[in-house]
Amino acid sequence: MAAKFSTVEDFLAAQSEAGRAQVEALREIVLTCTPGVQEHIKWNSPSYYIVPGEDRVTVNAHGAGPVRLVLHAGATTPEDKSAAPSFAGDPHGLLTWHSNIRASLTGGDLDGIAAAREHIAGVLRSWFLEVE
Repeated sequence: MAAKFSTVEDFLAAQSEAGRAQVEALREIVLTCTPGVQEHIKWNSPSYYIVPGEDRVTVNAHGAGPVRLVLHAGATTPEDKSAAPSFAGDPHGLLTWHSNIRASLTGGDLDGIAAAREHIAGVLRSWFLEVE
């Protein structure tokens, strides 16, 4: 059975060294991309919001491969996996779309995250502002 995390610190402590470094790098970008972003554990992972109860970005560090950020419109917004997204805040094509309201962003290794930092921050800023 997978561990249940009650704090972000508990989550980070359970990650591999490489995974923890990726999460921490992406976490810093999310928390500083726009004023008011808050962090907590939801769905057993760090999740981010501006309006309490309206999570919009969640870390996916489960399984093999690089850490991903999942951008979503929350659990109560109807999802259509066959519909195209209307979000236009990704001019560099960083997002992989899974439905009209859910996409993922793969950070890659630390060098890749650092190189794309401003682009990642821009996408996140646009997402928080558009989806709130």
